[in-house]
Amino acid sequence: MAKTTLSQAQAALEAGKWSLAASLFETVYQTTQTLALNLQLVTALKADQKYTLASTYAAEFEADYLATAERFNLYLAVLLASHQFIKARLITEACRQTSANWLAEADQQIATAEQVAEQTMQQTLTTTMRQFYHLSDQPVAAQAERLAAAQHLTYAKYLTAAKFLLVDPFLHQLSRVEVLYTLRGLGTTDAVQFLWFDQTEQTVVPAKLPVIGSDRISQQLQREIQQQAGQVDATLAAGLQAELPLQLMYLYPTPAKIVTDAKIWINLLIATQRGAIPRHLTVAGQKMAENQVKIREFNENLV
Repeated sequence: MAKTTLSQAQAALEAGKWSLAASLFETVYQTTQTLALNLQLVTALKADQKYTLASTYAAEFEADYLATAERFNLYLAVLLASHQFIKARLITEACRQTSANWLAEADQQIATAEQVAEQTMQQTLTTTMRQFYHLSDQPVAAQAERLAAAQHLTYAKYLTAAKFLLVDPFLHQLSRVEVLYTLRGLGTTDAVQFLWFDQTEQTVVPAKLPVIGSDRISQQLQREIQQQAGQVDATLAAGLQAELPLQLMYLYPTPAKIVTDAKIWINLLIATQRGAIPRHLTVAGQKMAENQVKIREFNENLV
């Protein structure tokens, strides 16, 4: 039956019956998620002008879409058609990091699409930017929607609002880090002020920041988990592996300022997971324990 539906979908696509083709390809895709089917589905949805849905499906095979000029251009086209300017810039910058040689035209396409949006969607952009500016007015759980909406801003408007949010003392730290990490992904070379975990301001250049978890202390923490729990308690190790990335987000981009000893940090995490109370801590150990408590308090504010 799936083969019959696929044949019908391909026939509809060839006949220019875009809506029918998209519906049939979607039916087949629900049972068989392959790149080939994904490309046909996204192509049909694009032709049917269902650009947002097309981009959602393309994102499921994003690495493959960024691997060739043809797929990249298809992905870029549906992102720009659905006014996802920030995401369009993110995938372009990701390709730039792999030395892709087809980006000059993409840069111009994005710039042109943003110029058109500034002229034809001015009120919408202004409203979205205002809501983004006031991100901290929303409960943390509700901020994700506005962060997603901000993907539809032009780069200039996103950057202007982001610079304000990075030092907004009322914004949750994870949201602040997400905005900073987006600027990193966009290759932003402007120096910006960033209100860090300890409530001090840092001057950073987003484009020069590391990938979360790739710095020296983060790697040491990963090794400590394996050494202390990996071989003796798989469940404990899995719990630590699940908790660590969130902690590193809170401490981004300079976790070494807080995690002064990777072994003690993991010991403290293990004690917490086992319900134990750490004793005989050094001054440095006590400080790290206090910061772990602070992270847990931040997490409680997420719900």
